[in-house]
Amino acid sequence: MDPAQLRRIARSISAVENRAAGYEEILAQAYRRQRWADVIGITGPPGAGKSTLVDALTAHWAEKGERVAVLAIDPSSPYSGGAVLGDRIRRSRSDTYRNTYFRSLSSRGHVGGLSATATDLVAVLSLFDFERVIVETVGAGQSDIEVHETADCTVVLTVPGLGDGVQASKAGLMEIGDVFVVNKADMPGAQDAARMIENALASAYHGEPGINAVKLPPPAPPTHYAITPGIAALRRRHGDIGSDASVWVPPVIRTVAAENKQVDELAAAIDSFVAWSDETGRRAARGRERAQAQIMRALTARLLEPYQSGASAGGGQGPVAAWVDKVVKGEASPDEAAQALVHARDT
Repeated sequence: MDPAQLRRIARSISAVENRAAGYEEILAQAYRRQRWADVIGITGPPGAGKSTLVDALTAHWAEKGERVAVLAIDPSSPYSGGAVLGDRIRRSRSDTYRNTYFRSLSSRGHVGGLSATATDLVAVLSLFDFERVIVETVGAGQSDIEVHETADCTVVLTVPGLGDGVQASKAGLMEIGDVFVVNKADMPGAQDAARMIENALASAYHGEPGINAVKLPPPAPPTHYAITPGIAALRRRHGDIGSDASVWVPPVIRTVAAENKQVDELAAAIDSFVAWSDETGRRAARGRERAQAQIMRALTARLLEPYQSGASAGGGQGPVAAWVDKVVKGEASPDEAAQALVHARDT
């Protein structure tokens, strides 16, 4: 990409991220684009090698001629709002390709591992004809589950030596992973960590890793078997052998990202899942969920906007300030304050 185009991309992203003048027009154009980039979410605990793996994947697809963008989300300071934005340090291989773009973002206090504007920025990058957008989450462990709302494929990383080999991949993370990766697979304990993840997956899935065509009737579940909310979520995302023509069983891939080992296998698994999601209509369904989530975020921001003045801990003037005083003095509850403010707005 030439410097002029890079500047246009950077200016558009900054305008949308900061809600600066003209951002509405940019978003209007971006969301009217019918075909978005393939969005790959990379999440996992600190030290799992997310940035190194993202660099390797970016170089892999860039070498094939694809336009690849990376949005790397970093945790922000609760005081300044700034962030270390250190992911660039690990960007060595992909930096040599002219068909790549890298942008660090501060989470700005947003929980869930992303920035509140991440989905908007994916739309903007799609407007500039990027074919892949890799979203690297903050990396706070099990809280980084929001990425599945934005990503077409979510890759969950873990590494050996975390004590419990599946500690970084259980609870919410276990339920959003489309592909699991044990990185630093040359370290002791890597095979054990991979087997623990595979055993955990086996409790909810039947079949080999990847796409499984359903040819036989499913086995009758035992009478004590209950469909938990987690298993129900997995079946919505990856298929149900009782009702779908095919199901996806998340593979567990061993990589050594620092040495570019098995990165091609990981890229192939991602492509296979995205293609399966297209064919089964799941990608389109997630697109609707993504749009609804963004509408709710935008609606929340606009509804709260009149109340922002004076709502900080420092006090000040505004419709919230008087109610803050009442709550602090024990004269009202926050819920009563909220109800009164909403009632005043409606009347």
